[in-house]
Amino acid sequence: MATLWDLMRDCIPDDHARQVTSRYYVDEVMGAPGAPGLVVDLGCGRGTSAALFRKHAPQVRWVGVDIRDSPEAGQRTPGGDPVVHYDGVHLPLGSHSLPLIYSHQVFEHVARPRELLAEIARVLEPGGHFIGSTSQFEPYHSFSLWNYTPYGFRVLVEEAGLALEEIRPSLDGVALIMRSYLGRPPEYSRYWDEQSPLNTEIDRWAAENGHRRTALVNLRKLTYCGQFAFRVGKPSLT
Repeated sequence: MATLWDLMRDCIPDDHARQVTSRYYVDEVMGAPGAPGLVVDLGCGRGTSAALFRKHAPQVRWVGVDIRDSPEAGQRTPGGDPVVHYDGVHLPLGSHSLPLIYSHQVFEHVARPRELLAEIARVLEPGGHFIGSTSQFEPYHSFSLWNYTPYGFRVLVEEAGLALEEIRPSLDGVALIMRSYLGRPPEYSRYWDEQSPLNTEIDRWAAENGHRRTALVNLRKLTYCGQFAFRVGKPSLT
Protein backbone atom coordinates (compact mmCIF):
# COMPACT_ATOMS: atom_id res chain seq x y z
CA MET A 1 0.00 0.00 0.00
CA ALA A 2 1.41 3.40 -0.96
CA THR A 3 2.28 5.72 1.90
CA LEU A 4 1.74 9.47 1.88
CA TRP A 5 5.50 9.81 1.40
CA ASP A 6 5.38 7.60 -1.68
CA LEU A 7 2.59 9.72 -3.15
CA MET A 8 3.81 13.18 -2.20
CA ARG A 9 7.59 13.16 -1.75
CA ASP A 10 8.30 15.17 -4.90
CA CYS A 11 6.31 18.19 -3.67
CA ILE A 12 7.23 18.10 0.05
CA PRO A 13 9.99 20.68 0.61
CA ASP A 14 13.29 19.84 2.28
CA ASP A 15 14.52 23.37 3.07
CA HIS A 16 12.67 24.06 6.34
CA ALA A 17 9.74 22.63 8.30
CA ARG A 18 8.18 25.76 9.75
CA GLN A 19 4.40 25.90 9.65
CA VAL A 20 3.17 28.57 7.26
CA THR A 21 -0.01 30.18 5.96
CA SER A 22 -0.93 31.18 2.43
CA ARG A 23 0.99 34.42 3.03
CA TYR A 24 4.18 32.40 2.64
CA TYR A 25 3.54 31.94 -1.06
CA VAL A 26 2.40 35.55 -1.51
CA ASP A 27 5.78 36.65 -0.18
CA GLU A 28 7.63 34.08 -2.28
CA VAL A 29 5.94 34.92 -5.58
CA MET A 30 5.84 38.68 -5.11
CA GLY A 31 9.41 38.83 -3.80
CA ALA A 32 10.86 37.00 -6.80
CA PRO A 33 12.14 38.64 -10.00
CA GLY A 34 9.38 39.10 -12.55
CA ALA A 35 6.61 39.28 -9.95
CA PRO A 36 3.17 39.51 -11.59
CA GLY A 37 1.52 42.89 -12.07
CA LEU A 38 -1.97 41.37 -11.86
CA VAL A 39 -3.42 39.05 -9.25
CA VAL A 40 -6.91 37.62 -8.78
CA ASP A 41 -8.05 36.73 -5.26
CA LEU A 42 -10.53 33.89 -5.72
CA GLY A 43 -12.99 33.96 -2.82
CA CYS A 44 -11.69 37.37 -1.80
CA GLY A 45 -14.09 37.95 1.10
CA ARG A 46 -13.37 41.31 2.71
CA GLY A 47 -10.53 41.92 0.27
CA THR A 48 -7.78 42.10 2.87
CA SER A 49 -5.24 40.29 0.68
CA ALA A 50 -4.77 43.39 -1.49
CA ALA A 51 -2.55 44.87 1.22
CA LEU A 52 -0.40 41.71 1.30
CA PHE A 53 0.37 42.03 -2.41
CA ARG A 54 0.87 45.81 -2.32
CA LYS A 55 3.41 45.44 0.46
CA HIS A 56 5.66 44.05 -2.26
CA ALA A 57 4.37 45.95 -5.30
CA PRO A 58 2.31 49.07 -4.52
CA GLN A 59 1.11 49.34 -8.13
CA VAL A 60 -0.05 45.73 -8.48
CA ARG A 61 -3.51 45.36 -9.99
CA TRP A 62 -5.66 43.36 -7.57
CA VAL A 63 -9.06 41.97 -8.61
CA GLY A 64 -11.35 40.09 -6.24
CA VAL A 65 -13.74 37.31 -7.24
CA ASP A 66 -16.49 36.00 -4.96
CA ILE A 67 -20.05 34.73 -4.96
CA ARG A 68 -22.58 37.52 -4.59
CA ASP A 69 -24.03 36.31 -1.28
CA SER A 70 -20.72 35.55 0.45
CA PRO A 71 -21.07 36.59 4.14
CA GLU A 72 -17.44 37.73 4.22
CA ALA A 73 -17.67 39.67 0.96
CA GLY A 74 -20.72 41.41 2.37
CA GLN A 75 -18.46 42.95 5.02
CA ARG A 76 -16.37 44.80 2.43
CA THR A 77 -16.18 48.56 2.58
CA PRO A 78 -17.90 49.94 -0.55
CA GLY A 79 -15.58 51.31 -3.22
CA GLY A 80 -11.92 50.51 -3.59
CA ASP A 81 -10.56 47.60 -5.60
CA PRO A 82 -12.83 45.88 -8.14
CA VAL A 83 -14.70 42.73 -7.18
CA VAL A 84 -16.27 40.46 -9.79
CA HIS A 85 -19.16 38.18 -8.82
CA TYR A 86 -19.46 34.63 -10.17
CA ASP A 87 -21.68 31.58 -9.74
CA GLY A 88 -19.14 29.53 -7.78
CA VAL A 89 -17.90 27.65 -10.86
CA HIS A 90 -17.59 29.72 -14.04
CA LEU A 91 -14.98 32.47 -13.82
CA PRO A 92 -15.92 35.54 -15.89
CA LEU A 93 -12.31 35.94 -17.01
CA GLY A 94 -10.49 35.38 -20.28
CA SER A 95 -8.69 32.15 -21.09
CA HIS A 96 -4.91 32.09 -20.57
CA SER A 97 -5.08 35.65 -19.17
CA LEU A 98 -3.84 35.53 -15.57
CA PRO A 99 -0.33 35.10 -14.16
CA LEU A 100 -1.46 34.50 -10.57
CA ILE A 101 -4.58 33.36 -8.71
CA TYR A 102 -4.64 33.44 -4.91
CA SER A 103 -7.15 31.62 -2.70
CA HIS A 104 -6.97 31.73 1.10
CA GLN A 105 -9.04 29.09 2.91
CA VAL A 106 -11.70 28.96 0.21
CA PHE A 107 -11.74 25.47 -1.32
CA GLU A 108 -13.30 23.83 1.72
CA HIS A 109 -16.35 26.01 0.90
CA VAL A 110 -16.47 25.29 -2.86
CA ALA A 111 -19.41 23.11 -3.86
CA ARG A 112 -17.87 21.89 -7.14
CA PRO A 113 -14.08 21.88 -6.69
CA ARG A 114 -13.32 19.80 -9.79
CA GLU A 115 -15.14 22.23 -12.06
CA LEU A 116 -13.60 25.28 -10.40
CA LEU A 117 -10.08 23.87 -10.69
CA ALA A 118 -10.73 23.28 -14.39
CA GLU A 119 -11.71 26.94 -14.67
CA ILE A 120 -8.54 27.98 -12.85
CA ALA A 121 -6.55 25.94 -15.37
CA ARG A 122 -8.40 27.66 -18.21
CA VAL A 123 -7.80 31.25 -17.09
CA LEU A 124 -4.19 30.85 -15.95
CA GLU A 125 -1.58 31.68 -18.55
CA PRO A 126 1.02 28.99 -19.29
CA GLY A 127 3.61 29.17 -16.53
CA GLY A 128 1.11 30.92 -14.24
CA HIS A 129 0.50 29.97 -10.62
CA PHE A 130 -2.36 29.22 -8.26
CA ILE A 131 -1.33 29.74 -4.62
CA GLY A 132 -3.20 29.60 -1.35
CA SER A 133 -4.35 27.30 1.43
CA THR A 134 -7.22 25.03 2.41
CA SER A 135 -8.30 22.68 5.20
CA GLN A 136 -7.57 19.07 6.10
CA PHE A 137 -8.80 18.71 9.72
CA GLU A 138 -11.05 21.68 10.39
CA PRO A 139 -14.52 21.55 11.96
CA TYR A 140 -17.50 23.04 10.19
CA HIS A 141 -17.36 26.82 9.75
CA SER A 142 -19.08 29.37 7.49
CA PHE A 143 -20.92 26.91 5.22
CA SER A 144 -17.83 24.70 4.78
CA LEU A 145 -18.42 21.53 2.76
CA TRP A 146 -15.15 19.57 2.57
CA ASN A 147 -11.76 18.81 4.06
CA TYR A 148 -8.91 17.64 1.79
CA THR A 149 -6.04 15.29 2.45
CA PRO A 150 -2.83 16.49 0.79
CA TYR A 151 -3.04 13.56 -1.62
CA GLY A 152 -6.71 14.15 -2.39
CA PHE A 153 -5.98 17.79 -3.19
CA ARG A 154 -3.15 16.70 -5.47
CA VAL A 155 -5.44 14.31 -7.36
CA LEU A 156 -7.97 17.10 -7.99
CA VAL A 157 -5.26 19.52 -9.10
CA GLU A 158 -3.75 17.03 -11.54
CA GLU A 159 -7.16 16.06 -12.94
CA ALA A 160 -7.48 19.73 -13.96
CA GLY A 161 -4.19 19.57 -15.88
CA LEU A 162 -2.26 21.52 -13.25
CA ALA A 163 0.77 20.50 -11.19
CA LEU A 164 1.09 20.57 -7.41
CA GLU A 165 4.60 22.00 -7.14
CA GLU A 166 4.84 22.36 -3.37
CA ILE A 167 2.76 21.86 -0.22
CA ARG A 168 3.55 23.00 3.32
CA PRO A 169 1.85 22.46 6.71
CA SER A 170 -0.04 25.17 8.54
CA LEU A 171 -1.24 24.89 12.14
CA ASP A 172 -1.94 21.39 13.42
CA GLY A 173 -5.35 19.74 13.31
CA VAL A 174 -5.57 19.11 17.06
CA ALA A 175 -5.18 22.82 17.78
CA LEU A 176 -7.78 23.69 15.16
CA ILE A 177 -10.26 21.15 16.54
CA MET A 178 -9.72 22.28 20.13
CA ARG A 179 -10.16 25.92 19.10
CA SER A 180 -13.60 25.07 17.73
CA TYR A 181 -14.52 22.79 20.64
CA LEU A 182 -13.68 25.47 23.22
CA GLY A 183 -15.66 28.18 21.43
CA ARG A 184 -12.77 29.88 19.63
CA PRO A 185 -10.96 31.38 22.64
CA PRO A 186 -8.75 34.29 21.50
CA GLU A 187 -5.53 32.70 22.74
CA TYR A 188 -5.74 30.14 19.93
CA SER A 189 -5.44 32.87 17.31
CA ARG A 190 -1.70 33.09 17.92
CA TYR A 191 -1.20 29.70 16.29
CA TRP A 192 -1.53 31.23 12.84
CA ASP A 193 1.65 33.20 13.57
CA GLU A 194 3.63 30.78 15.72
CA GLN A 195 4.14 27.03 15.90
CA SER A 196 1.03 25.27 17.18
CA PRO A 197 1.38 22.67 19.97
CA LEU A 198 1.47 19.45 17.93
CA ASN A 199 3.85 21.00 15.40
CA THR A 200 6.10 21.97 18.32
CA GLU A 201 5.94 18.35 19.53
CA ILE A 202 6.87 17.12 16.04
CA ASP A 203 9.89 19.46 16.05
CA ARG A 204 10.88 17.95 19.40
CA TRP A 205 10.45 14.43 17.98
CA ALA A 206 12.72 15.34 15.07
CA ALA A 207 15.43 16.74 17.33
CA GLU A 208 15.31 13.75 19.68
CA ASN A 209 15.54 11.25 16.83
CA GLY A 210 18.77 12.30 15.21
CA HIS A 211 17.52 15.51 13.61
CA ARG A 212 15.29 13.84 11.06
CA ARG A 213 15.43 14.90 7.43
CA THR A 214 13.48 18.13 7.01
CA ALA A 215 11.17 16.70 4.35
CA LEU A 216 10.16 13.93 6.77
CA VAL A 217 9.37 16.52 9.45
CA ASN A 218 7.17 18.30 6.92
CA LEU A 219 5.57 14.96 6.06
CA ARG A 220 4.62 14.33 9.67
CA LYS A 221 3.22 17.84 10.05
CA LEU A 222 1.25 17.48 6.82
CA THR A 223 -0.19 14.17 8.03
CA TYR A 224 -1.79 15.89 11.04
CA CYS A 225 -2.21 19.49 9.88
CA GLY A 226 -5.49 21.33 10.15
CA GLN A 227 -4.70 23.46 7.12
CA PHE A 228 -2.00 23.38 4.44
CA ALA A 229 -0.60 25.93 2.00
CA PHE A 230 0.15 25.13 -1.63
CA ARG A 231 1.78 26.34 -4.83
CA VAL A 232 0.22 24.98 -8.01
CA GLY A 233 1.58 25.67 -11.50
CA LYS A 234 0.14 25.56 -14.99
CA PRO A 235 2.67 23.88 -17.27
CA SER A 236 4.27 26.10 -19.90
CA LEU A 237 3.61 25.42 -23.55
CA THR A 238 6.35 23.35 -25.19
